[in-house]
Amino acid sequence: MPKASRIRVLPEALATQIAAGEVVQRPASALKELVENSLDAGARRIQVDLEGGGAQSIRVRDDGEGMGPDDALLAFERHATSKIASAADLHRVATLGFRGEALPSIAAVSRVTLTTRPPGEALGTEVVVEGGQVKRVTEMGAPEGTQLDARSLFFNVPARRKFLRRPETELARCVEVVSRAAMAHPEAAFTLRHGGKALLDLRAGEEKIGRAAALLGKDSTPHLLEVNAEGGGASLSGWACAPSLTRSARGGQYLFVNGRPVREPVLVRATYEAYRSFLPGGRHPLFVLFLDLPPEEVDVNVHPSKEEVRFRQASAVYALVRETLTAALGAPAPRPRLAYHRPPAPIPAGRLGETRPWARPGPPSLLGGGGYIPPRAAEGASAEEEAAPLVYEAAPEFQASPAFPAPGLPPEVAERNLPVFPASALPGPLERVLQPPHPARPVRLGECRYLGQWEECFLLFASPQGLVLVDQHAAHERVLYNRFRDQFREGKVETQACLVPASICLRPEEAIRIESHRGALDRSGFDLEPAGPGEYLIRSVPALLADRDPVGAVRRVVEGLAEWEEPMSFPDLIDGIIARMSCRGAVKAAQALHPEEVAALAAEVDRTPGNWTCPHGRPLMLVLGAGPVRRRFLRS
Repeated sequence: MPKASRIRVLPEALATQIAAGEVVQRPASALKELVENSLDAGARRIQVDLEGGGAQSIRVRDDGEGMGPDDALLAFERHATSKIASAADLHRVATLGFRGEALPSIAAVSRVTLTTRPPGEALGTEVVVEGGQVKRVTEMGAPEGTQLDARSLFFNVPARRKFLRRPETELARCVEVVSRAAMAHPEAAFTLRHGGKALLDLRAGEEKIGRAAALLGKDSTPHLLEVNAEGGGASLSGWACAPSLTRSARGGQYLFVNGRPVREPVLVRATYEAYRSFLPGGRHPLFVLFLDLPPEEVDVNVHPSKEEVRFRQASAVYALVRETLTAALGAPAPRPRLAYHRPPAPIPAGRLGETRPWARPGPPSLLGGGGYIPPRAAEGASAEEEAAPLVYEAAPEFQASPAFPAPGLPPEVAERNLPVFPASALPGPLERVLQPPHPARPVRLGECRYLGQWEECFLLFASPQGLVLVDQHAAHERVLYNRFRDQFREGKVETQACLVPASICLRPEEAIRIESHRGALDRSGFDLEPAGPGEYLIRSVPALLADRDPVGAVRRVVEGLAEWEEPMSFPDLIDGIIARMSCRGAVKAAQALHPEEVAALAAEVDRTPGNWTCPHGRPLMLVLGAGPVRRRFLRS
């Protein structure tokens, strides 16, 4: 006797709820679909009203083209859409939505009222749907455009409703949805209210830079670096924050592909690769990037919520994003328009990093204890001119107030004569007092006065921005890293044969990876000769590694290949090795430097692109502004 069938066709209502779960996961996902529908309808003003974080009520009102009675009813049918008509259209989707599942999915798990009227029509249409069932269709007066109310989200799916977060959390996600849409579409005005309170009010026609600053925070504006490049039919634009501003979490990262907000691993990986040598552990960059390319070059039909896309030429997209950001981060800073003391002409330096006893150098333009004599002194500048102090920004007015008792003075005397330090005059945390150079006012060490070395680790310079402290090890690391990296990327690596070839044994899968990337290894200066199953002789290595650990370098390459996925390039893979090489070759933190060596290092740092940090993300230089010092000395 045959067994009873274990496979059954689900009831329509249950199947609809399951489909809705793929699209509508929380209020923010429902809001995203509705806002995108409004934009696709050509709306230039979108008004969003929320209650209870969106779980109680979502209302989206737009001035788009609206719908007639037939379309208003068909919009709630599954797989009904006006945006594609054939399979070929899937390969050139130019709209934000296209699947025809948003409205039926939202209506399946909420109580929906749709009110719409197209331009030129005397009457509009109201459609009421509850739990996926059409309850009423009415002709009525209505303004042009469309208004959709979705109330009591997940009222018929209590298991899903109980997994919603607190209203504040759900509201934050809804705000992010509207903010992303507003960022990608500055031609439209957006209003967002919650409980009648306005949270966003963005005018149409605002510049993208203004909306980018609103997304990233107003404090980010001075740190934004403009990004603009084209290649292979694609274009990349937007802004990336300089390494002087980072976050401890991944918030503040916005990616758009053809106006669609996405979370695309290829783009994120390319972005982090560009920032690799600028970020310390646990810190994350901020950016707003817009990638535009022909619709047929990107597949948006790979995720129910359309937040992920797939590129036809992922390697080319990866390279465009990484190289553009690398250029933006490493571009020479604009020359400041401030007057600097200029050092004398560069002096031929000996081997940088070689430890020497301090001695008074021969050239009269250098002082033995550090400190350049400005050239104008040698040209006969007056003593008054030479003694003129550097110009700083004026500090805020300081108001003296009654003092606390001071040691050695009777309390009554101290109370009458000594001012107390107000909070603004007291030294703040080092993070507030010592700051990286401002991107708008970069420090050029060659145009500063060298004052000396402190703690045999930090180089001190005087500049109009204030007192500049340079970590000599971090600075030299950055110089060497950029030099080594450029050699690898340009395929101009100098090789050196090993006097005694080193042997390395690999597992079978590691040997397969080595063989598949033999060409890249050869171009990078590694010559590996097979000497048996899984065994190789290292015949030559990059000259940079000649006196270091060739076996360890090859081993790190092999381990990196195990985690390597296209479209990462081979030079990206060995960046970590280059950083370690730079660290070992740089001057040490406790090493005395001759002033001539400091002058040579300063010139190298000025010529090095991206001299924000060392390759490991540690600050290269910090500035102590005049303001905190003047306030501490009670000078206005």
